[in-house]
Amino acid sequence: MQSLLIVASLLICFMGCSSAGNMPDYIQVCHRNDPDLSKCLKNSVHNLRPYLAKGIKELNVPPLEPLYIGDLAILDGSAGLTVKARKLNVLGASNFEITKLRASTQNRRFDFELILPHLHGDGMYEINGNILALPIKGNGPFTGNFTNFVAYVRVQYDIKNVNDLEYLHVKDFALKIRTGKGYLKLENLFNGDKVLGDVINDTINQNFEVFTNDLIAPIARALEAKFKVITTKILENFTYSELFPV
Repeated sequence: MQSLLIVASLLICFMGCSSAGNMPDYIQVCHRNDPDLSKCLKNSVHNLRPYLAKGIKELNVPPLEPLYIGDLAILDGSAGLTVKARKLNVLGASNFEITKLRASTQNRRFDFELILPHLHGDGMYEINGNILALPIKGNGPFTGNFTNFVAYVRVQYDIKNVNDLEYLHVKDFALKIRTGKGYLKLENLFNGDKVLGDVINDTINQNFEVFTNDLIAPIARALEAKFKVITTKILENFTYSELFPV
């Protein structure tokens, strides 16, 4: 879940951090005809990590440290499980590493992969239903530590003419997550029953990858749509020539 938000910030930077005229000096400009465009974008975003940690107000990029996600409805009960998160907060998001990146202005497409070495999350949860063949019910605070989550992203865009000016438009935003290792602690399961709570927490952590794989797809679907809207709003502020000068 956390890595999806990093993806959104990265996409904003890929498409919004290339304007030579309007961007600050710490941003490395990437030209559309650069034969090493992918390498340029990767280096540009990596150089921005300390600034992303604090946030970039002029680009409407929120701070990654801490990264406040807020409320998220993860599962609606249709599959036998309801999961909601509230006041979700994440630390460690700015330590991402882009492992692969392919940019093609000719095909109007970005493909990239990034890894998040370590994340810590906390917030409030609500869960009810069955998971890993066990009943589960509770609400309260939770904490989690996550290592080596990987995000795969494909962005397809087109160029639209508005008042004789060309603008980028996100046509398709596809996102997949491969979970890594981790540890979760759900407080107040079964109204505070410590024995049952310990059993469920131990079961979740012994089967962490299975547990998170059941949740990650609906999270991805929910956030894909959200970040497409956010990115589209930001792109409306820049022309194609400003974003990718010749």
